[in-house]
Amino acid sequence: MDLTQISGKFSLTQSNIPDAEFRNVNLANARFTDINLAGSRFDDINFTGTKITNVNLTNVDISDCNIDGLRIDGHLVTDLLKSRGK
Repeated sequence: MDLTQISGKFSLTQSNIPDAEFRNVNLANARFTDINLAGSRFDDINFTGTKITNVNLTNVDISDCNIDGLRIDGHLVTDLLKSRGK
């Protein structure tokens, strides 16, 4: 199924759409609850101001990212990396 140029409020509930592809999509202020993103890739994404809670980050690889102000459990990641000599 190809959904193109959808605008306005959109709700997707109890859906199974593995291998979905999102390109050039504005999801600002979107809410994601009880979502399975296992094996997903995020490239060229703006997560500014995003809050992530109750998330399983097992084996997540984050690279080539701007981490200014990024906090984990209230701790600045830049400070954590400096304290580890990275």
